[in-house]
Amino acid sequence: MPAPLRIGIDLDGVLIDHREHKQKLAEEYGVVLEPWQTNTNVMEKFVSKEVYAAMQLHLYTHWTAMAPATEGALLILAALNAELYIISARRTDSVRYAQDWLTKHHVYDIIPAERIYFSGGDEEKSGYCERLGIDIFLDDKIRVLDALPGKTKRILYDEDGIAGECKVEDRLHIARTWEDFRQMVNGG
Repeated sequence: MPAPLRIGIDLDGVLIDHREHKQKLAEEYGVVLEPWQTNTNVMEKFVSKEVYAAMQLHLYTHWTAMAPATEGALLILAALNAELYIISARRTDSVRYAQDWLTKHHVYDIIPAERIYFSGGDEEKSGYCERLGIDIFLDDKIRVLDALPGKTKRILYDEDGIAGECKVEDRLHIARTWEDFRQMVNGG
């Protein structure tokens, strides 16, 4: 019997939907954003680096608990026929907020705590994928996927449809929805 697929999944922007909160925070800084403009791959075109950094401090702390799950994520996560891991880049002081969200949404019932990793930064995700033997990785950040080991199938979670604008279709697989991702993993 072959070993099960090992799937790594990012947390923020993939399991947790921060778009509405990003819009509200941007408005506090005088910037009105459409939902697609909150996509992490293009957002810095619409807000300054300083505003973006300030917004992240709010998003990844107490606002995390109020953020909803991305549409379809939790149902499909439970239906995936694979060994699942969460690999998330979170500063040490924001990890507890992510853990609270995971508890609130019963993610630990699907993915045991020993398969949930918090790295200090996006650049560390590649090392986790290598060490854990991740076969497929789902992330919403193009630069993270571009840095992954060549043997890892890289899938961009792109519910905002920015892949074309960012010109990545030739090097990344694209999942616009969690159902798309499920089909890529389980077939049919």
